[in-house]
Amino acid sequence: MSLTFDVLLYTLQRILIFFSDTGGGHRAAANALREGFHHQFPERYEIIYVDGFKECAPFPFNQIPLTYFPLTTYTPWLWSGLFHFSNTRWTLPLAAAFDDFILRRGCANAIRRRKPALVISVHPLINRAPCNALRAVAPHTPFVTVITDLFDAHGMWFSAASDLLTTPTQGAFERGVRWGFPQAKMRVVGQPIALQFAEKFAAQGTDESVTTWRARLNLKADVFTLLLVGGGEGMGPLRAIARALDEAELPIQLAIIAGRNDTLRVQLQNVEWRVPVNIQGFVTDMPDWMRASDVVITKAGPGTIMETLAAGKPMILSGNLPGQEEGNVTFVEKTGVGVLRTTPEAIVKQVRAWLAPGNPELAHMQESARREARPAAALEIVKLMDALLR
Repeated sequence: MSLTFDVLLYTLQRILIFFSDTGGGHRAAANALREGFHHQFPERYEIIYVDGFKECAPFPFNQIPLTYFPLTTYTPWLWSGLFHFSNTRWTLPLAAAFDDFILRRGCANAIRRRKPALVISVHPLINRAPCNALRAVAPHTPFVTVITDLFDAHGMWFSAASDLLTTPTQGAFERGVRWGFPQAKMRVVGQPIALQFAEKFAAQGTDESVTTWRARLNLKADVFTLLLVGGGEGMGPLRAIARALDEAELPIQLAIIAGRNDTLRVQLQNVEWRVPVNIQGFVTDMPDWMRASDVVITKAGPGTIMETLAAGKPMILSGNLPGQEEGNVTFVEKTGVGVLRTTPEAIVKQVRAWLAPGNPELAHMQESARREARPAAALEIVKLMDALLR
């Protein structure tokens, strides 16, 4: 190891990001922040992730990341019940106290070992505990909460005494006001997403035409293109939606991102399609696929919603996780950037309506998407955090 590298590593200020792999959105937000720090301050910070449940919680709570997928997939009613029950003026203090009880000691140990200059939370359930632990271990070290729910953010996001709290939308800001969080410490800056969604960080210039993007991705240049996205884990009823669109006799082509769900990808590849179809697994060039599309069809995950806006595209939400993602649907509908259609039949009907001659809806939604987009939010957020350390 070179002397220069040794000195650089020694002088870097350490930042801890508390998150957990309960869905892909929290890690995606952490990755976007890390990317923002490394771009904006390339020789200033070392970024370390801490999975709050896996590393800081005792058994059986350290197994929560493993139970998230089956819980939300097979018993969404239970997840919804837990979300709503814990999100009232009477129950939130109890939920926050229990959360703090199981996590604070482990969070304190993680903080003592790493000795950070700054601590960040991108997870509502790993927020109050690390903040309280930090106040006990290193009371002068700043703590920042980065909210990743778009509208009706759960009260746990506002349960920590954060020095700075960033919200992705005005609706989430107003939710914080209702929960009594100090307005002076809140900033509406957008959702942290990958910098490649910001025009000046795109691998190829975004001034290129849609047909150029399609040619690069082996899509037909002059065909109305629907992008079906299931998230990083390929969650959601993608296969049923794709088959319904294929059988609808519409003048379309489909681009389907199956994510890490290899079983789904193989199933889709074995279908005899009537319309042109391009099937992908997990991709690292999602901005290109979005820019090449006319409409994005996805579940109501906040990251994918904000990425779609950054690409300037209207969207159809194919479903949402009860409780947790209901506010994301509210945001999409209130801002006029998309619609919620929860069955394949309803999605086909909506696409058919948009394709009708003279229908102005898509053009209006595209304008709204561009207005609501905050593609460089990660850079804005890390600049605010850096200012806390100056």
